[in-house]
Amino acid sequence: MKMQDGALLRIYMAESARIHGVPGYKFMTDFFLAKNFPGCTVTRGMTGFGHEKLIRTVDVLHLSLDLPIVIDVVDTRERIMEIMPEVEAMVTHGLITVQDVQMIRKVPEK
Repeated sequence: MKMQDGALLRIYMAESARIHGVPGYKFMTDFFLAKNFPGCTVTRGMTGFGHEKLIRTVDVLHLSLDLPIVIDVVDTRERIMEIMPEVEAMVTHGLITVQDVQMIRKVPEK
């Protein structure tokens, strides 16, 4: 097992967020793919709220079509920090966090 230092970039946004006319989560996924990151995961939340304090949920009584979205990308700290100015410019409404992580990369042999 070889542990490596890395960073987790996490972006919180609403499902309705758009970047250049495209759903934000889709645009960010394509962005990270184009930048050759090892992976990107988008998670759709079941319930949550942001700075507006308005709860968004899949609860039938309070159904929202604008659920919280979390986008996770892990790589070296250098690579994450390199693209941060672009990410910050694209995410106009949401929250961006970066935290140090320890990672073990498992890549299938060819």
